[in-house]
Amino acid sequence: MQHRRVIMVIMAGWIMALSGCLGGGGGSLPEIPIPELTPEPQPFRAQTSWVDGVLSVTVPTEDGRTRTLDTSRNREWTWGRFLPRPVQPNHSSREWILADNHYDGRVFLYAVASWDSADATDYLAAGWWLTYPPGVPTRAFEAATRGVFLDGPELDPANPPDLPLTGTATYVGGMGGLYTYQYGRNWGELADSSEIAEFQGTVLLTADFDQNRLTGCMGCVEPIEIAQGRHLAPAVPWQTPDPTALPTDYDLLFEASFGANGAFEDTAITVTHPERAITTSAGTWQGQFSNVPDVDGNPRRVVGSTDVQFAEDDGSQGRFTGIFDALTPATLTPPDGNGVPTQ
Repeated sequence: MQHRRVIMVIMAGWIMALSGCLGGGGGSLPEIPIPELTPEPQPFRAQTSWVDGVLSVTVPTEDGRTRTLDTSRNREWTWGRFLPRPVQPNHSSREWILADNHYDGRVFLYAVASWDSADATDYLAAGWWLTYPPGVPTRAFEAATRGVFLDGPELDPANPPDLPLTGTATYVGGMGGLYTYQYGRNWGELADSSEIAEFQGTVLLTADFDQNRLTGCMGCVEPIEIAQGRHLAPAVPWQTPDPTALPTDYDLLFEASFGANGAFEDTAITVTHPERAITTSAGTWQGQFSNVPDVDGNPRRVVGSTDVQFAEDDGSQGRFTGIFDALTPATLTPPDGNGVPTQ
């Protein structure tokens, strides 16, 4: 299935310490307590602009100021050949790594953008950023303040979508970000260690406009995959080996209510796996419907960010932190003049 991969992301590292002693008598292993999970909301607002083919991204810093990077002045490298074909007709796409080596500290930023060459106001930019204290190198990932962004004119909160009052709409797209796994006692020599990798997967969402409910899943349509370590180099260096505990068979189930402005934020997230006993899961996800309708009158896309954590009965813990972008089928293959979907 073709889908657009939007990569972008924010990640807070953590290791839960587990303690216990062998029980008496039969020598059985002690029960592992169910940990308290603390998912973090992932705000994805950032100010962007697209002017004459130059993308600018303005991100906040810890001291309350902002830093602006653009693809002309701050470009470290840029690629188009590694990206899949844009899923929207008449659109192009490109990705960049941007860096600003300022006296007040470095900014490291990954951005991917899709745009309509005939309409400069029709673009979407997504990615992630790291802001560092003065004198700290970019490889010191844990010292940085992190953020994600998804932005474009169709997501302007000052111009909310005109949502349908009835009916449903389906959205298909991609989710990507960071996957972390902390190994429990059933993993032998790997126990108490952790691995981190980039992930990507297909997300399928359904909007019920009668009930103002949005439900969806990642992993249910196609298995979640490990992505090439190209976008998040400070956290996942190039050619990092795949983790032993692959994310392949996990399913992430989402549910949220949305308001009249097309925005949503909820904690109704469930994680399942066919072979591993998941004792608890928690998460946050938030997002926004597009203010551009498709040919059926539904918002043509829905975007958002999420932080999902889970724990298993052997003490293992995992986390998916990332962003997603999904489009209606009518946007992916709009009808031609005769009403027949294009290919």
